[in-house]
Amino acid sequence: MMRVSKSTLLWVCGLTLAILTAAVVFVFNPMGLGPEPETVLSRDFFATSAQDLSQLELLVDGEEAFDEILEAIDCARSSIFVQIFIWKDDTIGRRIVAGLKAAAKRGVRVTVRKDVLGTFFEFGDMVKGKMSPVFTKAGLREYENIDVDVDVFADTDHSKYFIVDERLAIFGGMNIGEEYHSQWHDYMVLIRSRQWTKSFADLVMKSFPWPDPSPFMVAVNDRRATEIRTALIQMIDNASESVIIEHAYFSDGKVIEAVSRAAQRGITVEIILPKESDTHRYANMTTINRLLDSGSETNLRIFLYPHMSHAKVVLTDGEIAAVGSANLTPRSMLTSREVTLFVHGSRDDPFFKKLRQRLNTDIAKSEQILAPFKLSFTDRIKAVVGKYVW
Repeated sequence: MMRVSKSTLLWVCGLTLAILTAAVVFVFNPMGLGPEPETVLSRDFFATSAQDLSQLELLVDGEEAFDEILEAIDCARSSIFVQIFIWKDDTIGRRIVAGLKAAAKRGVRVTVRKDVLGTFFEFGDMVKGKMSPVFTKAGLREYENIDVDVDVFADTDHSKYFIVDERLAIFGGMNIGEEYHSQWHDYMVLIRSRQWTKSFADLVMKSFPWPDPSPFMVAVNDRRATEIRTALIQMIDNASESVIIEHAYFSDGKVIEAVSRAAQRGITVEIILPKESDTHRYANMTTINRLLDSGSETNLRIFLYPHMSHAKVVLTDGEIAAVGSANLTPRSMLTSREVTLFVHGSRDDPFFKKLRQRLNTDIAKSEQILAPFKLSFTDRIKAVVGKYVW
């Protein structure tokens, strides 16, 4: 039997510890983002609704969103910037690649920034030999006039956005993949304005603060500040009538507490979570149990949407909305770069009418949960893993 020297054993243990430490830093990014401020949304934001939101459009589901994305790419004349978490080699993935290559051929400067951690969700396709177009020469890599940036050591960037010609920006929850295009329920936002597209680009690419005053606000989690959870809790705490939350993954303790406070003070709270969740299922169940056990059942209704919903939407009082990329999880709230729109508008504004109509439709399609789930010990372990990993 071969004996292992003490020095070799120490070296192996040290290397293992270094690898585990690097994995924790890579996944949880504990030092990568800025501080969480006490306030993000001003008193004026809550007191006064924007009079003109014509530069904003709500895009519901993939066909609507990707039609706008493809049209913007086809019409681009000077520049396209794409930030994405997941990009699959499937029908819609290849359509976006073809559009970007065509744009590059006509002289458009194309920049693609891809998060490495998102590649985990492409692993099944990679095993089948279908690599993300970002990594292959058959896709975008080394194509003339297209710059591909995949930095292993960058902050985890869960945001998804397209900036075209500094005249429009499209951002929200959708990655590039056929499930986002044609199968899952989700939302994106379109800014059609040179002024506010420039502000958006300055914010997400240079960490400039959002201009004040403005008809709406885009909040971020980045190295300057971790703003989104604070702003969401402000929305919920300032609600006077109603809170509707439609999210894919809900496990953040501070947001759960804010929801409980709202229901206990008499606010009508409706929560829509997916019945067929791709991940986070048991973490969502644990959240449902916690809310149903909080003593606020009279004003709180929780629904399971019958299909997969990848939404990240909050609506309070029918006129204050948040739509973006951030999940209601500790990871999204504290350790991932994210982008979310916050807007206060008239109930009659097309943006809000469309959002309310869709949320009401989703509630009508969904099953109300009336009693807590019975979770086994294994289910509870899965819930903890889901909560903190994704």
